[in-house]
Amino acid sequence: MRRTAIAIGVGLVLAVSGGIGIATTSGEPTERPGPAVARVVPDSGQGLGATIISLQDTLRRVPKDHVSWANLAVAYVEQARVTGLASYYDKADEAASRSFTIEPDENFIALAARAAIESARHNFVEALASAEEALAINAFDVGSLAIRVDTLTELGRYDDQLQALRTADRRQPSTAIAARFAYAYELRGDLDRAGDVLRDAAANGGGAERAYLLTLRADVLRKQGRLKAAGRDLEIAQQAAPDRLLALVSTARLQTARGDLEGAVKTWQDVTARQPLPEYLTELGELLDHLGRTAEAEAQYDVVRTTIELLDANGVKSDLETAIFEADHGSTRQALEQAQVEWSRRTSVHVADAYAWALHRVGRDAKALEIARAATRLGTPEARFWIHRGTIEAALGMTDAARTHLQRGLATDPGMSPWQRDQALATLSRLRGGG
Repeated sequence: MRRTAIAIGVGLVLAVSGGIGIATTSGEPTERPGPAVARVVPDSGQGLGATIISLQDTLRRVPKDHVSWANLAVAYVEQARVTGLASYYDKADEAASRSFTIEPDENFIALAARAAIESARHNFVEALASAEEALAINAFDVGSLAIRVDTLTELGRYDDQLQALRTADRRQPSTAIAARFAYAYELRGDLDRAGDVLRDAAANGGGAERAYLLTLRADVLRKQGRLKAAGRDLEIAQQAAPDRLLALVSTARLQTARGDLEGAVKTWQDVTARQPLPEYLTELGELLDHLGRTAEAEAQYDVVRTTIELLDANGVKSDLETAIFEADHGSTRQALEQAQVEWSRRTSVHVADAYAWALHRVGRDAKALEIARAATRLGTPEARFWIHRGTIEAALGMTDAARTHLQRGLATDPGMSPWQRDQALATLSRLRGGG
């Protein structure tokens, strides 16, 4: 499943920390940064809970502390991400509003918090506007710099993404920005460079930060088929920060890559118990489906539907997640409707893939191929993109292209969903049988 820039997490987005600089030249005059406020929000449940309690205590003593209100808003966004409880977004809204009420002018901290809230709700245009507004007040605010990169990525504005990354790296070189540079390289298929950036950034980080970066690097290594190296990075990451959920997700995919499917089921069950995101629940369901545990798989798919309803009820746009899920496991008509809505908002490669697949599932393969080419335009090493494109080409009788792209998808990530792999292999087998 996808790892978007937003998945980097608000905790690291808004952490002010030292790191390597990726950009090597600057067209900007050197300036002294404006007043910076360190907003470090750990992503382990215990550390985050302690952060929230500390901020709440501060605000009981100093109720007009607009900075603490803004930081509490960010902490609530992170709590929603960690727990999967979208109701925390309402708390975040309230905290940000309190900050603006106390300090309505030049409040870049609250603007950054609002950008984080809008990003989490997938309102990327609004998030970008808030981040830009914050940066107009304080051009060196690391949270706003990072969120600007994230939103441009999600909107599919990839040239602007790189420019925003270079600007962020000149103004606030940090591990948060390094992680985003690595993701930009990964999107473009340059896994070697992505891995190198993450390795160097991890060498400059410590504790949870280092664990996070090594987890990302483990994912890159897995996609390269370097399973032993990926395992070593994950082992170090788990020693540095034992309860990090992202490392569990990476572990589940590495277990799948190694063929330990029963172990992967148990790990996914742990993940979804702690954070029931639709993509995680779907991945568990598909693994159970592959193992022939159909009733258990259907139970997971039911939870996906309920989770999407809860997200929607709390103002989180889930059209992309719905389209991806429904195209394979539900209503293809609903999948197309949701994908069209999302495509009208943004044209990222992930949205393009979901839209192309939904078009294919309702038999509109000529249009689907046009969009599938947009999904693969960066050469992104996402197995699903290439499998979908190859399957669409197979439906159009483009046998050679279909074989090429199906094989590319199957070779892209050994940790991909075994159910998705089954579908690709079946299509490839039909092509071979047909000559």
